[in-house]
Amino acid sequence: MLIEDGSLPRIYDSYVKNAAFVDQVEPSALKGRDLFLGVCDAGSSHRWPEIVITQRYEDASHPGFLVVPETSILFIGAGERLLGYNVERREKVFEDRTDYGFWGWTRQEDYILMAAELEFGVWRKTGEKLWSAFVEPPWSFNVSGETVELDIMGQLKTFSLETGAVALTNVS
Repeated sequence: MLIEDGSLPRIYDSYVKNAAFVDQVEPSALKGRDLFLGVCDAGSSHRWPEIVITQRYEDASHPGFLVVPETSILFIGAGERLLGYNVERREKVFEDRTDYGFWGWTRQEDYILMAAELEFGVWRKTGEKLWSAFVEPPWSFNVSGETVELDIMGQLKTFSLETGAVALTNVS
């Protein structure tokens, strides 16, 4: 992967011209940072990225990426925008939003967990969003088996990773 955060590469036009798939995601605001991502085929002698993805995002957060090799799904989070791509099929599989900024992706077996300022979300490793929950800082999460415990401002709630159903509520 080629990543450039804050500006587009000087040879951006050539990357776009030579790519098999290009997604230039419309900016959500005129202000912000440019994010460039080029995905290269490791088994190819092709020297240009086969996939080019660009977007603008709010400057307050940092982008994050997670690749699931066995499903070829690439998860991208930047600013308030969440994107998913099947890099093998060269197609976008989802676009979603989260309020006030993305924090990071984490993989837990067959699940991809997304942390943001005001949201915790769960996706399948194939790119389908399962559920999300409102959170409020300070918050954290801990996964145990098929459940996730959210600590939201000292209040503990346990959810099923698959369904988002509340498994157990504890008050601290």
